[in-house]
Amino acid sequence: MMLHNVDKIRANISISASKKTANLLDGLYRSIFKGRSLDFDDLRDYVLGDDSKDIDWKSSIRHGSLLVRRYVAFKRHNIVFIMDSGVKMSGFNKNDEKKAETALYTFGTLAYLVNKNEDEVSCVFSKNNTLYMSPFKSGLTNLEINLVDLEKHLEDENTHTINELIDYALNHSKRRMIFVVISDIAGLNSIEENIIKKATLAHDLLFVNISDASLFGSGMFDIDERRDLPSFITKNEKIKEIEDIERNKIVEEKTALLKKYRITVEDINSKSEIVSKLIELLERHNNAVRR
Repeated sequence: MMLHNVDKIRANISISASKKTANLLDGLYRSIFKGRSLDFDDLRDYVLGDDSKDIDWKSSIRHGSLLVRRYVAFKRHNIVFIMDSGVKMSGFNKNDEKKAETALYTFGTLAYLVNKNEDEVSCVFSKNNTLYMSPFKSGLTNLEINLVDLEKHLEDENTHTINELIDYALNHSKRRMIFVVISDIAGLNSIEENIIKKATLAHDLLFVNISDASLFGSGMFDIDERRDLPSFITKNEKIKEIEDIERNKIVEEKTALLKKYRITVEDINSKSEIVSKLIELLERHNNAVRR
């Protein structure tokens, strides 16, 4: 099978990142999820509840306080990409790139990375307005199949919410999963605390917010109404101020809610910053899960 879409993702990664940056991204991903195995990683301070078997007594004596060994798990992970879709994804991000393309490249970049770790990937999205979950598989051929499928359907009509997509995944798999939600501010605003609680009870969750273009400017188009926006709206400084306030309010409130459950949110404004933004996302998630 020809890997046309995978090759595009690979090229975008090589353009956007130096070898050092790509290695950093790879290393961050591998270091996030810890578990008992024979692969020693590092030491950290003992906290109440740690298994006494993990205490490194020699290092603790030298350090003057209790230290426990931390290990990297051998097991493969099950990564589920929750892909928001709909007519809104035919809109543009802050860098005037189509949101669907930014979302696709974000998925492809992280999925390409987890493939190097031989983790298994699944996608949940709306296909012809029907919820669909692809089988858990690893390999670049599987990645290409998912990329082709998503490219066809990300801009289809979609009446399903992010909450329904996550719930669908929870009901269709008994595996322990790492959810990566790729959506926009509307999806971020719609996510509900009850589904967050349900998802984080036994799983990890990260949220990527694909930015939306501002209403302010020339030649703005309403994708819902399928018509150009009048200039008295798109060039009105007061409306722009109100728009900025409302967007910031949504981001602050929902980020605070997700942070409560140790869910990290990262904004992506263009394809060129996907690699650097994913590094920031994984770094902050890494810090959250280690606390």
